[in-house]
Amino acid sequence: MKKESERKFRIRIMLALAVLFATLAFVSIGCASGTTHYVNPGESIQAAVNAADPYDTIIVRDGTYTENINVNKRLTIKSENGSAKTIVQAANSSDHVFDVTADYVNISGFMVMDATKDKKAGIYLSAGHCTISNNQASNNNRGIYLKHSSNNTLTNNNASNNWWGIRLYSSDNNILARNKASNSQFGIHLIFSCDNTLTRNNASNNGEVGIYLDYSDSNILNSNNANSNNNNGIRLFDSSNNTLMNNTMSGNKYNFCVWGDNLSHFTQNIDASNKVNEKPIYYLVNEQDRAVPNGAGCVGVVNSTNITMKDLRLTKNGFGILLVYSKDSRIENINARDNDYGIYLKHSSSNMLMNNNASNNKCGIYLSSSSNNALTNNSALNNWEGIDLSYSNSNTLTINKAISNNYKGIFLWYSSNNVLTGHNVNSNNWYGIYSWGSNNNKIYLNNFINNGNNVKSTLSTNIWNSTSKITYVYNGTTYENYTGNYWSDYKGSDADGDGIGDAPYNIYSDADSHPLMEPWENYFAPVPSVFDTGAGTYPSIMGTHKGEIRPSCNINVSKLYTYPCVGTGGHTESIELEENGIPIANGTWNGYQDDYHNITINNVSGAPYVMLYEGHKYNYTIVTGSYPQIIHEPSKEVTGGTITCTLFTDANGKTYTDWIPAIKLE
Repeated sequence: MKKESERKFRIRIMLALAVLFATLAFVSIGCASGTTHYVNPGESIQAAVNAADPYDTIIVRDGTYTENINVNKRLTIKSENGSAKTIVQAANSSDHVFDVTADYVNISGFMVMDATKDKKAGIYLSAGHCTISNNQASNNNRGIYLKHSSNNTLTNNNASNNWWGIRLYSSDNNILARNKASNSQFGIHLIFSCDNTLTRNNASNNGEVGIYLDYSDSNILNSNNANSNNNNGIRLFDSSNNTLMNNTMSGNKYNFCVWGDNLSHFTQNIDASNKVNEKPIYYLVNEQDRAVPNGAGCVGVVNSTNITMKDLRLTKNGFGILLVYSKDSRIENINARDNDYGIYLKHSSSNMLMNNNASNNKCGIYLSSSSNNALTNNSALNNWEGIDLSYSNSNTLTINKAISNNYKGIFLWYSSNNVLTGHNVNSNNWYGIYSWGSNNNKIYLNNFINNGNNVKSTLSTNIWNSTSKITYVYNGTTYENYTGNYWSDYKGSDADGDGIGDAPYNIYSDADSHPLMEPWENYFAPVPSVFDTGAGTYPSIMGTHKGEIRPSCNINVSKLYTYPCVGTGGHTESIELEENGIPIANGTWNGYQDDYHNITINNVSGAPYVMLYEGHKYNYTIVTGSYPQIIHEPSKEVTGGTITCTLFTDANGKTYTDWIPAIKLE
């Protein structure tokens, strides 16, 4: 598919160049049967047009001409010595300078200016097969404007200092080559325009966007520069099946972005030859089982499965990472800063986001119509909004930070059945957490500290405490109780000293009925962090264990101890832990040295620990060596949770479903 797309792209480029060369040759030699007319200063170009016959050529001599010219017949109109010496300024600023309604018109070598009223242009085309070349268009509402126009060629024009430099409206199969569109609000703007080819144009230093495709499909952008624009370098909006190759974007507020509503709006052919701040764009469509290479400048993943995005620094784009209609993918250890959206998920499910930093963006992490994703240990700092869920249900958010955002720390917009625990939501200017039209979210064991308003809830009914009792330690005493959240503005008392406020914390029509008296971390720090099966039996045999661990409390794990049979070297060779099929931690034995019954466990992010959360399910693969102890049960309640055996394959190839490894995770 990709090779076929590239082949079609090359064919279109070759055809475009052939048309371009043929057109330029036609402009150069003119038409042998036509008459040549000359216009001198003080004379009227419009009068010459009126007097000319189709196929005639009009040559305008150096000077300044003040008029609005209607071209309604096939003519070539060109200056004698170029745009620097031949100026045509609008007599009526509410009309186009050149208004072309006939096919096969050629206009070249003019400075056109002062058509300043809305929708008026220096050169306006409502025609086909025209060539507009070597002109300067300045101080117009639209420098060069094509409307319902097809098969035209625009080359070597400078459309600068307008509101729109070059604009195509409902215009198809045009060629724009080597034009400059700068110092306008929009450099080159295509709206409802398809199958156009833009090659080697420079759309830089504009107030908004360099090159903007708006509801425009199947266009080719090749080798264009879009630099130092105040908003986007290249923006695609509600546009489908466009091909981008060898384009350069740098120094823009947001170099590159793709937005839309449907899958088709994100289905583009964008290869890594496109650069943002000298780093490649990786835009994957219909891919699976891939990892994004190091050094990416911007990442888009569309309709794909099992894509890994890891250890990347992504800045100054519409999105650092865009995940659309994709699943079972992993976003880890990403630094997404100074983007419009740091990490953006749309219609995406069963993905894992962990250990990411999304700061100084308009929005740090944004989920739109996305479900069953896991967000763990992410930071959203100094954004306009920290973490947003919009029409996104059944996601699990654990131990994230939403701090010092300008508006909201966490925002739930028509999003239900999510679980939020272990968050620090601090010092956000307007709201710590804001729920609108969102129901049945479980929000507990979070800190809401010193926000403009710690909470706001509108048209929402949520659960603001744990739904089962949790064991915790407070002031040295162990309790079991339902636990809510810590609110820095809670005014209630704790008469029985159990760390739970005696009066609810009111949340509009809702309430946190079990508010914490201190930050949630203080209730769990003294609890030993261990998952321990205890000793097993002897004799035993080494092999490969597969099964499931379900902690009964949060456990911070950095090592695994294997209970050995007495007098043996029983140990674990390796361990891998997964959650929802996604690896989260691993460890490898270092041989018979030091305390060889222990091996170090590392988070896949490289951190020297992994957090196992209460009630989560983790699949383990443990390969043992020598003679470790075994627990001969299919499932066992142990200190810190439950462990089950799915399959044990011993060193002789025999299989069992009731051999659990005797281990301790701590």
